[in-house]
Amino acid sequence: MATHERGHALLAAVGGLSIDPTNRVGPNFHNDEPFNLDPLAAGSGQRALAVEVETVLGGDYFPIGEWLSYSSVFLESRGRVVAAGMGWMWELGPTFEESLELAVCANRPLVCLHSDPGLEPWPS
Repeated sequence: MATHERGHALLAAVGGLSIDPTNRVGPNFHNDEPFNLDPLAAGSGQRALAVEVETVLGGDYFPIGEWLSYSSVFLESRGRVVAAGMGWMWELGPTFEESLELAVCANRPLVCLHSDPGLEPWPS
């Protein structure tokens, strides 16, 4: 993982915020956990998962927090935001703003980008 200016700038601006969902039932998932932008927890033990995300999706990803089912949220150096955990990877949005809107408003379907062997994509 190279120096990640976008990730550092984002956490400097909004790190520490925990944003509860305003809509708890999205189009294909239950949205019942806050979007936590946590500069300390984001980097704690996330190196291996960041490398896995980079290997599967390509790009340079930086941990910025946690979301649904305590999945780790990563910001790609060009702005894309994904979540990963429990063997799945999900698209949150092409920009931080759109990912925040999904995490808080559940206004569009959650898209599974990858599932580990033996796991069905969720949501399908």
